[in-house]
Amino acid sequence: MSTREDVLRELREARAALLSAIDGLSPDQMRRPGVVGVWSVKDVLAHITAWESELIAALNDLKTQRAPRIVEIEDIDEWNEEQYHATARRPLEDVLADFEAVHRALLAVVEGLDNRQLGDNRVYPWMEGEPLAYLIAENATLHEQEHADDIRAWREQEGL
Repeated sequence: MSTREDVLRELREARAALLSAIDGLSPDQMRRPGVVGVWSVKDVLAHITAWESELIAALNDLKTQRAPRIVEIEDIDEWNEEQYHATARRPLEDVLADFEAVHRALLAVVEGLDNRQLGDNRVYPWMEGEPLAYLIAENATLHEQEHADDIRAWREQEGL
């Protein structure tokens, strides 16, 4: 059973790995396409921010006992494409500010959850037998790890 401390530690470790993956990149390098498909590092960070924003909305709405929108997104590729088009023209500075602020907000929301909410797979029927910690891992921790790996591979390929 995952505890709040486990979830927070995993979130912080995944963010540290992601920040390490982008460390030292110039603004121009962060805007260079090709990291994930046509996405730049900036686009990847905006993508992560969009998913974590959805996760925060879901966690803030736990009292309703309804399945949150994040678990009802049917076509993830289409949703990702919509989010990309919504953020592609945003300045890097704004994307970075949101990336930091949304993650801080996610940590604050998780800090407000108790161990039963996070680890008991019977609390939220819409989780279909998985604990809430799994939703957080899928949409934040593992997601950040995946894209940190993408960025490291791109940097290696580009000689950055």
